[in-house]
Amino acid sequence: MRHRLDTLVETEKRTRADQESLARETADRNKRIASLNTELAASRDAAEALSAEIENMRLKRADLDRNVSEAREAMMAVKVGISELEARLRELRREREEALSEESRHSVRRAEIKTRLEDLVQTMLEDYEIDLHTFEYEVDDDLDIPSARKEISELRTRIRNLGPINALALDSFESEKERLEFLRVQLEDLEHAELTLKTTIDEINETASKRFESTFDAIQENFQGLFKDLFGSGASAEIVLEDPSDPLESAIEILAKPSGKRPSVLAQLSGGEKTLTAIALLFSIYLVKPSPFCILDEVDAPLDDANVDRFMQIIRTFSESTQFVLVTHNKRTMEAADRMYGITMQEQGVSKLVSVRFDTELPLVA
Repeated sequence: MRHRLDTLVETEKRTRADQESLARETADRNKRIASLNTELAASRDAAEALSAEIENMRLKRADLDRNVSEAREAMMAVKVGISELEARLRELRREREEALSEESRHSVRRAEIKTRLEDLVQTMLEDYEIDLHTFEYEVDDDLDIPSARKEISELRTRIRNLGPINALALDSFESEKERLEFLRVQLEDLEHAELTLKTTIDEINETASKRFESTFDAIQENFQGLFKDLFGSGASAEIVLEDPSDPLESAIEILAKPSGKRPSVLAQLSGGEKTLTAIALLFSIYLVKPSPFCILDEVDAPLDDANVDRFMQIIRTFSESTQFVLVTHNKRTMEAADRMYGITMQEQGVSKLVSVRFDTELPLVA
C-alpha cells in the first residue's frame, strides 16, 4: 500500500505539472490563433490573386501539354535505344567473362603440366641420375606403353619388398612385442568400456522413452482440451508420432480439425488457425511444466477480433497461477490487460516509460 501511495503521489505531481503545462500551452495557442486569423485574411487576398493567375496559366496549359507529349514520345524512343544498347552490353560482358574464365583454366592447366614436368625431370635426376634435358634415347615404334608401365610398377614393388638389412631386427621385435601387448590390454579395456557405454545408453534411452511417452500423452490430452476451448466444441486435434517405434528420433505431426472443416495438417491451416493451434500446443506443454512467469511477443498479430477474445480467455485462465507479459499492438489485447506499459516521447528525442493500471471496480465516466 505504501508503494501504491508513493506511485499515486508521483502521478498526482505529474498530473499537476501537466495541467500547468497545458494552461501555458492554451495561452500560447490563443495568441497563435489571433496571429493565424491575421494571416488568414492576408492569405485570402493572396488566394484571390493566385486564382486569377491560375486561370491565366490554364489558358497556357494546352501548349505545354502538347510539348510534354512530344517530349515523352522522344524520351520513349531514347529509352528503347538505351535498352537495346544495355542488352548488347550485357551480352558482350558475358562473352568477355567466359573468355577470361577459359583463359584462366588454360593458364592453370599449363602451370600444372609445367610443375608436373619439372617434378618428373627432378625425380629422374635424383633416382636414376639421368638429366632429361640432355638425355637421348631411341624408342621403338612397337613399344607397348601400358605393358612397360605395368612392368615398371612390378619391379618397384619387388625392390620395396626387399627392404634394407636391419641388424637390430631382434631388438626391434622385442620392443614391438611389448608395444603389442600394451595395445592388446588397451583394446580389451576399450571393448569393455564400449560394452558398458552401450548398456548405459540403452538404459538411458529406455528411461527417456518412458518419460517422453508419459509427457507426450499428457501434452496430447491437454492439447485436445485447449484446442476445443479455442475452436469450439466441434473441433478436434492431436499430435502424432511419425515413427512410434522410435519416439526419441521420430518427427511429430500436428493434425487439426477446426469446427466445420476437414482434418488437415498444420501447413494447410490459415494464418490465424496456425497461430491458435500453436498457442494451444504451447500451453499444453506449459501445463505439463508450468512457470510462474511467461513473456509472449506479439503472438496475437495474425488473429482477428474473435480469435483475440478466445486467446485472452485462455490467458485469463492461466493468469491465476502465472504472471503474463504480452508485447502487443492489438487494442483488444490491451483492453483485457490489468496493466499497460508504453513508451512515449513528450520531448523530441527523450523517451519516457508510462504505466497504466486498469481498475475494473471504478465506475465508467461518460
